[in-house]
Amino acid sequence: MFPIVCVLLMAPFLAASRSVHDGVYSKAQSERGRVTYGEQCATCHGETMKGGEAPELVGAEFVGRWKGNTVGALFQFIRKTMPSENPGNLTPDEYTELTAFLLNANGFPAGDKDLEDKPEVLEDIRFDPKP
Repeated sequence: MFPIVCVLLMAPFLAASRSVHDGVYSKAQSERGRVTYGEQCATCHGETMKGGEAPELVGAEFVGRWKGNTVGALFQFIRKTMPSENPGNLTPDEYTELTAFLLNANGFPAGDKDLEDKPEVLEDIRFDPKP
């Protein structure tokens, strides 16, 4: 019984401790992501990110798809599936910059530091639609 109680008491501390509302990327990083988006993503997702051959990347539908996940899950999804013709072909920095650009494009605030590409850091950031 004691181990079960310990796990239950620890559960809140095991969940992601930061949120996309905490300024987890920098403006400069998002700008680098914007450039990569234009070069690698806009053909399918559209110049305005509203979709085309591929789903939209801005707005309530996009944010709703990621609600309850972590930024790590979003990063891994992008890294494993994009660009569609050659998944995993970008550098870790480019994938992190794209993730920052998506956060910025969906209205989540920038902070002072770049988003790190370390899985343990990314998994610690909740993707919450509202603060």
